[in-house]
Amino acid sequence: MARTEKKSFIIKGRIPSLGITYYERGGKVYARSCTRKSPSKQTFGQFAARCKMRHSIALWRCFDPDHKPLMQVQEGLIPYNVFLRANASLPTVFLTKPITNLGGALLMPQMVVSTGHLPQVEYRFETLEDGSRVVLTNLATRIPAEETRVLTPATNEDWFNLLCLGSVNPNLMSGYMIRFYRFEQLMDDSCPRMRVNCLELQLNHNITPLRGLLGWRFLSVGGHVAIADANDENMGWAVVLYDENSHSASPQQVLTTCRFYEQYTTDEASAAAADSFGNVALPPFLTPNTKSRG
Repeated sequence: MARTEKKSFIIKGRIPSLGITYYERGGKVYARSCTRKSPSKQTFGQFAARCKMRHSIALWRCFDPDHKPLMQVQEGLIPYNVFLRANASLPTVFLTKPITNLGGALLMPQMVVSTGHLPQVEYRFETLEDGSRVVLTNLATRIPAEETRVLTPATNEDWFNLLCLGSVNPNLMSGYMIRFYRFEQLMDDSCPRMRVNCLELQLNHNITPLRGLLGWRFLSVGGHVAIADANDENMGWAVVLYDENSHSASPQQVLTTCRFYEQYTTDEASAAAADSFGNVALPPFLTPNTKSRG
């Protein structure tokens, strides 16, 4: 790949006759070789890599525009790119072409929803005496540890008083934003979909009622904030801190016991997906056995 100094006007794009593509990154123009057409056949390795990329894109699109994952960007990148890179280690799932075209998405354990340098929020599942499951965080509440109490913070100021007064959480600063994410695995006419709900608040003295509280219930358990109603195995949660001044978030991943995605990681699923795309050279272990002729 060659780099050209941007001293004058230059066309950016593909020049098929020369087999060269010009593109810009970080204020500099680069040139690389190109081909006019994709190969008619792709190897299974190429297909698997593209399946992983397509699914990561589908996951990104599940978030509404106002609550996209908070990814600390590097030079030349955008949050979307960072999200794709951060989730490159997730298991490869194989969705058929029709499901892919419909935007099918699967709830994945440990999906990265934020990156940055703020202190990480810790959370885990905890089962209460009544048998209900909660997501217990390390956000302290100043309520005695032996008391389990329903929390009713309805404004930013309520949350500020709960979490910031008395330096009960030394790592939380006035003005920090907190996002509570809830994820749900759904099936829509045989197409898997992931629904994302986000409750966003800011630690300040604003007394305007928060939007998006419907469906959220919080408790103080062991002196810490807990998200109630976490019994559904097909749901997941994450809690993210964000500082607008430094444009940095806490590094967080999805907590879930959902294993629905595993049925899309099998040899049968990969063979079905490859067959639906129709241009994949299957390896021998995915090729149907044929009887030898006598």
